[in-house]
Amino acid sequence: MKKIKKLEQAKAQKANLNEWEINRTFYWAYQRTLKSVNETIDFVDVIWNYDVKPIIEHCKEFNIDYITISNSQTRIEDILTLFEEQGCEICLTKVRDPYMIDFRTHEPAILNAFKIIIKK
Repeated sequence: MKKIKKLEQAKAQKANLNEWEINRTFYWAYQRTLKSVNETIDFVDVIWNYDVKPIIEHCKEFNIDYITISNSQTRIEDILTLFEEQGCEICLTKVRDPYMIDFRTHEPAILNAFKIIIKK
């Protein structure tokens, strides 16, 4: 996954994410995804209703065409509906988990995920 300059600068400066207008959920998903072999940001943690719009705005700001969501939070359909209402397209995909290893293959575990395509 490509590194995002603004997020790397914020990390290096231990910046206040609110002051830099960086959504925390987006930031931590980015940091966790850097440890994986996935090609785009994967949201493995809970996404709150108020995160959806800032996530889409960050995707547009950083020229990200799509993200994935591999968490299995309760009522994920409500969050997916919010993305869809913002003009995103949703389909199914698979991602590699940066923390779990498939003990048979010794490769990162494969997780089912939603692919959220950001309309520009």
